[in-house]
Amino acid sequence: MSASKRPSTSSLRRFICSRPYVPVAEIRRRFGLDDAEGMFCLEHGGRSAFVGLPEREGLKLQDLLSREEIGVELSVEVIPPVVVGVYPIRIARYVMDVNGNGQHHPALSRAAGPAGNGTGNGHGPVAGMSPARADSVLPR
Repeated sequence: MSASKRPSTSSLRRFICSRPYVPVAEIRRRFGLDDAEGMFCLEHGGRSAFVGLPEREGLKLQDLLSREEIGVELSVEVIPPVVVGVYPIRIARYVMDVNGNGQHHPALSRAAGPAGNGTGNGHGPVAGMSPARADSVLPR
């Protein structure tokens, strides 16, 4: 495989973030990773899982996982934890105000009135809820 086709961390991130879910086989096809023996052990939060990628690409996936930019899906068909796909963890581009109407300016939010008046989705933030963490999908 040519060195120009091997993914950088940013191109791997762009490829993963361009879809809601990417199977490991698709990553191998997209970047021409033909090493049949390629296997890497991802580690995160004291947990580990195997992914069918060469070490160089596995380290890049490890970097994205440790920065919590991606999550992994594990196979349920085998006992050892094996990664079958990855997905982006997206962060909202704006912060919801207390009323949950998504407006940026606090004065506008107070003027808009209570949630559910047609200016937003009517749902405020739920205490204790946060986006899924990438390490929550790796078994102990």
